[in-house]
Amino acid sequence: MTQANTSGPVVPGHENTMPKLIPVPIETKGKGFFKALWIWIKSTREWKFESDWDFYLPDIDKTMVIPKDFVFDGASVPKRLRAYLSPVGLLLVPGIIHDYGYRYDYIWVRKSDGSVEKEYLDAGRKHWDDIFFKVGNHVNGVFVINFLATFALALAGWIAWKNNRKKTFPPLEPETLNMTSWTEIITAEAEEPATV
Repeated sequence: MTQANTSGPVVPGHENTMPKLIPVPIETKGKGFFKALWIWIKSTREWKFESDWDFYLPDIDKTMVIPKDFVFDGASVPKRLRAYLSPVGLLLVPGIIHDYGYRYDYIWVRKSDGSVEKEYLDAGRKHWDDIFFKVGNHVNGVFVINFLATFALALAGWIAWKNNRKKTFPPLEPETLNMTSWTEIITAEAEEPATV
């Protein structure tokens, strides 16, 4: 059995890895008891990407790239159901790609030579809902959960889609955007200092 690649871009044919995520603090400190309690009740933990993350989806034969510093809150699971289905459990990976697609309406894709470019520009809500379902089935294989989550998106996803269309988000680019070959990418990663 081969060991999965644990960091950096995924060379096509290698196993996918989990992203390196940093929890974003929930700002309750110094707010006073009742305000802090309200923030705690109403908020959802957000997560920030520590580095670019590559994810290969065989269904579309593409390696999608989520850039460093992307912040997301996991799958949109109603709070009363979170005891049964965590927003960062089975639906973590499909939720990441779906959130990025809903926010920007495109995704970065790594080409076979290691270069990165935008794809699916203005693909629309249905495209990202379909990708959510495909990624879920590829990652967790629990068809029923993926189907129900995608059905929920079909019913209520328009709210998040509409809200994202009203906002302007700072553009994020993969750190490897201007690198043109796998050799450049692997060399740059080897030169990065190790994190403790």
